Amino acid sequence: MAGSAAGLALTAAAARVIVGVPRLTDSRMKWTLACLVALLPAAFSCAAQVPMPADGAMDADEAAELQAAQAATGAWYARVADALAASGKPRDLAFAATLLQLAGQAGMAGAAPGGDAPSQAVPADPRVGKWRQLASARAGSDVVANALLLQGDAPADAAVRTQALARWRKLEPDNLAPHLYAGTAADWLPQAGRYARLDQHYYEQLRWMQATLAAHPQTAAERAVLGGDELPADGAAAVAAAGILAAVAAPALQPLVDACRGDALDAAPTRRADCRQVARVAADTADTSIGTSIGVALLQATAATPGEQADARERRRRLDWRMLEWGRIAGSQPDGGAAQFARLLRDPAVRSERDLVERVLAEARVPAEPPAGWQAPRR
Repeated sequence: MAGSAAGLALTAAAARVIVGVPRLTDSRMKWTLACLVALLPAAFSCAAQVPMPADGAMDADEAAELQAAQAATGAWYARVADALAASGKPRDLAFAATLLQLAGQAGMAGAAPGGDAPSQAVPADPRVGKWRQLASARAGSDVVANALLLQGDAPADAAVRTQALARWRKLEPDNLAPHLYAGTAADWLPQAGRYARLDQHYYEQLRWMQATLAAHPQTAAERAVLGGDELPADGAAAVAAAGILAAVAAPALQPLVDACRGDALDAAPTRRADCRQVARVAADTADTSIGTSIGVALLQATAATPGEQADARERRRRLDWRMLEWGRIAGSQPDGGAAQFARLLRDPAVRSERDLVERVLAEARVPAEPPAGWQAPRR
């Protein structure tokens, strides 16, 4: 879901029944709620994909509803964070730190998007760093716990992230994923032959986060503000978890892209071959659509023969078809596909976004392969 057009569409549509701002116009509501779910200022980059309507600022009632939703979600996250931290378990501590950080940043939102009032920063809660340090000391061989620790991106979290990545790389030496969080792709590209998979454990993280949030549901007062009565607790938790993952812990993909295109392909004798190895691993094994998409893009950028170019184009056509159909199918459902997403998330056979999309298409009786001659519409 993270990073894909269909994932954004699903999150936006499902968020309407979670944070419920019924008087917002549909176009503004899609923008606001897609970005609201995770309560991160960074999430407002969604506007690049779902533009604000031309009329700009919200009116006073809409701004008040948005701020009430932010406050209610922040209260929910803070309450869950306290309960999780009390367990002392590494996953719980790591996720508690993320939730508490998100809850605190609800106070940074200030005015609603499009308003003129400046945002007001709030002091960082010292428990966030403390919990991440404790989680790091206890994470050990738990890959999910170490991946959850990557959700902290403040300068103060740098040491914890470095330690978590080192543990993850040692635990899974054939996994490309932990290397994507490094700043310089050229440092690890010469070892491209070691990597056989790109597994961010995304759905494993998502499934665990969803179950954790569902075990600590919204209060009646929070549901009254957020519209939670329109979606079961596990559905609300699934969309909230997806929103959080969509806004935090994104790997650094741009350095890899920059190292594998144009003149950079001649920077080292084996660079093109190394980039193509990484591209194949990502395109064939990535557990998220954005990972698959990056792999296909690198196959296109490094193609040296007509056959390689044709293969990359066909892969892109197939991926575009599946993403667009997923978005269309989800958008045609009354709840934007939220209930179906939560149901499929409960199935342990759904281990990746590829699995989930194939199931969504199969249930809608839509072929996984595009029709002959079909091409994705381009802006």
